[in-house]
Amino acid sequence: MIRKVPVEELQPGMHVVKLSSEIWEHLPFLYSKPGVLQSRKQIERISADGYLHAFIQVDGPDESGATLDTLLTGPTQDAPPKPRVPFEQAMQVAEVVYSKAMHHAKRIIHDVKLGRKVDFEASVETVDAIVDSAIHNPDTLLCLSKLSDYDEYTYAHCINVAAISVVFGEYLGLPRDELVRLGLAGMMHDLGKTAVPARIINKRARLTESEFEEIKRHPEYGCDILARQQEVADDILEAVRDHHEKYNGSGYPERRTKKTIAPFARIISLADVYDALTSDRSYKDAILPNKALAIMYGMREQDFDPIEVQRFIKCLGIFPSGSLVRLNTGFYGVVYESNPALPLMPKIKIILDEDLHPIPAELVDLAAAQALGNRDLEILECADPAAYRLSLKPYLTRKG
Repeated sequence: MIRKVPVEELQPGMHVVKLSSEIWEHLPFLYSKPGVLQSRKQIERISADGYLHAFIQVDGPDESGATLDTLLTGPTQDAPPKPRVPFEQAMQVAEVVYSKAMHHAKRIIHDVKLGRKVDFEASVETVDAIVDSAIHNPDTLLCLSKLSDYDEYTYAHCINVAAISVVFGEYLGLPRDELVRLGLAGMMHDLGKTAVPARIINKRARLTESEFEEIKRHPEYGCDILARQQEVADDILEAVRDHHEKYNGSGYPERRTKKTIAPFARIISLADVYDALTSDRSYKDAILPNKALAIMYGMREQDFDPIEVQRFIKCLGIFPSGSLVRLNTGFYGVVYESNPALPLMPKIKIILDEDLHPIPAELVDLAAAQALGNRDLEILECADPAAYRLSLKPYLTRKG
């Protein structure tokens, strides 16, 4: 398993895990050069360079790993499955919703940069459609969040955070009016970055201390921008203000701890980090969804409430929707519907043979197959579509 540890706890022989995604904003002093730590001197250099944390690979089970296994694969006490619109039918609508939401995100960011007010009425309409999609079939939004173009990351991130937050909120059982406000907060969580100089936002090298101090002001900038409009509810403002606060009090801007962090912000923080980890950038590759969730689990009791991050993982599943998976037959499939009750057995679409040649798509419900006594098919691992130069979009957004 993967665990986040302070630099002072590093020891020679520990294996640092590769993190190749847009995570600097959440963990600016993270040492992320992968490989085995060779000596105490190397660790001293890491500390001297100002790094505070690293993610390491921990071999073998421990008490926390057993807890996660029990949570994900053991009996569930959750509410019975909700009726959903079939994936392919819901996806046709969700694609339109996502496209319109992207257009709206571009518009509000442009307006704020020009000093205009946010079109709040249109924002509510946009998020209301996202909520509809989450209720009809949440897996469609999770899939679409992984198919966005890195060239439009700024806008896609706003919509992805809104969509993932709403999906998690719906899983938790939030009423519709709260889902809409949660989605609005997710869509607008980074509006304050419009007030931060572009040279800092777009900088690829490590930020200086003064530059990071400026970045840390963006939640307050965003809160101030939205507070000028009376129609923006207090819980939306609080979520925008608190979305970079951390469970252990090490976040910003106010170093809030545990339950003093606004509830919407705690949900948005999970969605924010997950999307940052699993999104491609022009200069950084995405992390596989299941590995991103393992990393987030390693951040429990530090960045996240341990119960809340566990529930988030259970909502998305061990193999989140949109994941490419390798089967024990050697064939490859794409997950199109997760199964929170039985996380190891989602619904998949088998699309490639063992030589990565396309085959006629076959839809398989692994849980239903096992219930009928067919235990011959199972998922071995997630695979990286980028490693095979494979786009999953055609397999997720078309019939068959």
